[in-house]
Amino acid sequence: MSDEITPTEIRKKLTEVLGHSSVDLATSKNGVNWATSAYFANLDEDLFRLTLILENSGRTLDQLRANPNVGVKVVPGGIAEPFAQGLGTVTLRDEADRDETFQALLRKEPQIEPFFATPVTAIVVDIDWWRVTHLGGGWLPGKVLERNADA
Repeated sequence: MSDEITPTEIRKKLTEVLGHSSVDLATSKNGVNWATSAYFANLDEDLFRLTLILENSGRTLDQLRANPNVGVKVVPGGIAEPFAQGLGTVTLRDEADRDETFQALLRKEPQIEPFFATPVTAIVVDIDWWRVTHLGGGWLPGKVLERNADA
């Protein structure tokens, strides 16, 4: 019996982790790093496409406008439990696509609705790859899942 963890097993664990409603974002502009948290949802149930909103006057959005590369981390229950980290690229959504983000967020985390009345910008994060770590399951180092991995 193989100890090899398959892409299907990694995808299953990642799906569980992404059931959590908040994501941490790491950004950088002109050598200044920043981290923040936000509610997120997957678009079209794609584990590699996240959508979220950011305040228009915030540092995170300013940094992403200058440098769309972002690090992401979803940690539902602390680092002893399964968690995921990834790298991606941000695209700002226009007004026509903003409602799709709002609806996806409302389905996952209804308490976000008051934020929609504030000046926010919807974004999509296209994840290049995820690293899923599960210390209790022996997944150290974490297991990488590429966008095109066999399901």
